Formats: sequence, C-alpha cells, structure tokens
Amino acid sequence: MKLRSTFLATDAVVRNDSRGVPYLSLKLVDKTGSVDARMWRLPRELMNGLEGPEYVRVEGNTHEYRGMLQVKIEKLWVIGEDEVVEEDYVPATERDREALVAEIQTLEEEFENEHLRRLFAFMVSDEPFWRAFCSAPAAKSMHHARIGGLLEHSVQCVRVAREIARFYPINRDLLLFGMAFHDVGKVEELSWDGGGFAYSDKGRLQGHVILGDRLVASYIAQIPGFPEELALEISHILLSHQGEPEYGSPERPRTLEALLVHHIDNLDARAAMFFEATGNVSPGGWSHHENPLGRALYVPEDVEREDRSP
Repeated sequence: MKLRSTFLATDAVVRNDSRGVPYLSLKLVDKTGSVDARMWRLPRELMNGLEGPEYVRVEGNTHEYRGMLQVKIEKLWVIGEDEVVEEDYVPATERDREALVAEIQTLEEEFENEHLRRLFAFMVSDEPFWRAFCSAPAAKSMHHARIGGLLEHSVQCVRVAREIARFYPINRDLLLFGMAFHDVGKVEELSWDGGGFAYSDKGRLQGHVILGDRLVASYIAQIPGFPEELALEISHILLSHQGEPEYGSPERPRTLEALLVHHIDNLDARAAMFFEATGNVSPGGWSHHENPLGRALYVPEDVEREDRSP
C-alpha cells in the first residue's frame, strides 16, 4: 500500500544488510503509535543516519515482512518544527483517560487506613502534581511510553494487586497505595514537551526511584501525626520497587508488600513490552528482535488481535 505522510522519525541508524549494503533503520511515530521502517539507496545526507528525532515527510510502501507490518521508504525529507503540530506526533494512550482517572480516584474511599486515605487525598488535591501524574508517560521508550502512560500503567497495576491481595495475608491498603504511586517519580524524571519524551536534568542525576521517594515524603511531612512506621514502609516500597541495585533500586524488597509491588510492576511492564513489540505483527508472525525484551516474539495464529491488549 502506498504511503505519503509525515512522522516523527526516531531510532534512526544506518546498518548493513546481509549483502553488506547500507540501509537506514528507523521508527516512524505519530500519536497513534509507531511502525518500523527501512530505506535503501541512501542519499549522501542520510549515510550517517539522523542526528536525533526529526520530523520527516515520507513516501514509500507498507508491506508485511515475516508477519510484521513494515514501511519501505522510497523518499524521505527532513522538515522543520514550524511545519507540524507537535501534539500530532506524540503517542498518547488510546484508553479513556477520564475513566482511568475516575478509577484510580476510587482508591480514596477504598482505603481503610485513615492515614493512607488522607495522604492519597492530599496528593490528588495538588492540581499541578495530579495533572502531571495523569498525563506523564511511564517511560521514555521501554513501556507505556505515551501521554497518559503512567496513569494507564498505575491503574493496571492496581487492578492486578486487588486480585492478588485476595490470596495473601498482607496490608492491602499499603499494597494498593504502593501500586498507585510506585512510579510517581516519573513526573519529575521525564519531560514530555517538544515533540517527544526526554529525561529531565533531575531524572538523569537522580532517577525516578529517588525522586518518587522524596516527592511522597514531602507530602507525608505536611500531614500532622502521620505514623513513622507507615512512612518508613511506604518509603521502602518506593525505594525497592525496581527489585535490584543494577535496575536502579537502592534497596531490595524486604517486606511482602514491597516484594509484590516489585513483581506486579515488572509483570505489567513486561506484558506491555510484549504488546507494544507485537502491535504490528499478524497472528502466526514474529516481531523484530530489536525490542525492550531483547528477543523475537511470536503471536500464535489462534490469538485475535482485538483480544491481545489488556
């Protein structure tokens, strides 16, 4: 199918194919998502790829390659920011964000612990923070990298936690609060203006784990009589939710609630990586191996596409 359109081009690098012929590998992004693209017969100005994300006008053809949708580019022109509306090229959640906000806000009435209920309500009532939380991406590229992605990820984790809480003798309120805000530091770690997602200076220097712990601690400090033990348990969940030091956790999970927050977070992130890597794969086909999971992924033939997204 013939394609003529404009996109945000990302991850553009020049590689050699099996014959040693150079080609440009890139992703074409707009607010609906992304698609892999390839371009051969490179003009001189593209022999070193693109310096960074660039808006481009593309002519080419879409086709299926090993069960995966791909674009073969015939012509590509870099265009200026003044020629596009940036919001049209920033991926956004396809879910109803208002419904997601309403769903997570029901936690306030669900908490039996009055201190967690007050903390949750206090955070939600901070309009600049809450606006950022509900619009932030959950990552720059790994999973839920879209406007509203942090909210989407948090709601899904809360849903899973509600089910798991039925099977273990745990502090349910603490688990649900931890699931709602385990990634809260992303509101300061990431920026999502200017046509794409990037790390802030704070994000590069401190990371979302530290930023999230400090952010929640700043709210706790404003609530008179908040129990020190509960504050410590919340802090431990936030500081340990990445699981291991090599993944950014200053501490490993040492309570059951922290352990479950880590694994539920990891479960939803990995599932999202699968869905995002196979979004353009037909049943019976394989994804490209270049994805956050680091392997080619298979979509069985008996899986209906509309039933694959959680």
